[in-house]
Amino acid sequence: MKKVAKLVLGLSLLAGSSLSAGAAFAETAPAITTSSTIITTGNPYLKQLPYSSQGKIYGSVPKGTKLTVLENTNKYFVKVNYNGQTGYISTLYLKVVGGGTSTAPAPSKPGTSGSSSASWSKQADSILSFAKSLEGKVQYGYAKNDTKKLIFDCSSFTKYVFNKEGVHLPWGARAQYKLGTPVSKSELRKGDLVFFSTTATAKNKDTVNKIGHVGIYIGDNKFIHNVNTKDDVVIGDLNNTWQKNHYVASARILK
Repeated sequence: MKKVAKLVLGLSLLAGSSLSAGAAFAETAPAITTSSTIITTGNPYLKQLPYSSQGKIYGSVPKGTKLTVLENTNKYFVKVNYNGQTGYISTLYLKVVGGGTSTAPAPSKPGTSGSSSASWSKQADSILSFAKSLEGKVQYGYAKNDTKKLIFDCSSFTKYVFNKEGVHLPWGARAQYKLGTPVSKSELRKGDLVFFSTTATAKNKDTVNKIGHVGIYIGDNKFIHNVNTKDDVVIGDLNNTWQKNHYVASARILK
């Protein structure tokens, strides 16, 4: 593997909005139906359109807000009205507290069933295969998220790769950590996200604010990340000195 640049990596902290923690709801949650009462488990964006990357964002809905579902639009979004504004919020950041009794699968890639021990592994393989295929094609750009020219920073790269598998991540390394379920280094499995500090963030005390860089764990202490303008997308090793010294945390997105 190419040497990970020690100085340039300090630039990899993303601009981009922070999104509070909100784990995907359980596989046996009550079904979302029109008129269901829901409560937000994170701070989801209220969007103009029920798509991950299209339409205007009106703002975010605070965690713990009770809402009534106006329309169960698809597996990923429901229509609600918040403070007089009608829009769509992600089903990843809510739970049903009334008005639904049947079982619904967790959001998954269109055309597939809900999460299972087999499907997370398949998803991880697809995500990693796609990420590796982008070596030599993606360019690193600080605070960039250009899906046409394939110019990304570290977390817009992970966002892009996961999105291709139907798993929608926010832009921002810290926001991605908050979305996932924390796991220890010894519990890492393929598809988990690994987070590091940078020169700029290493001095911070708490875990979230230490985070300035993100990659996708492959296995055998290897991970793939979009690192800097010199190296772009490369495979790193958690046992290397820099990674050992700057490793902060890991989080699981695929359930």
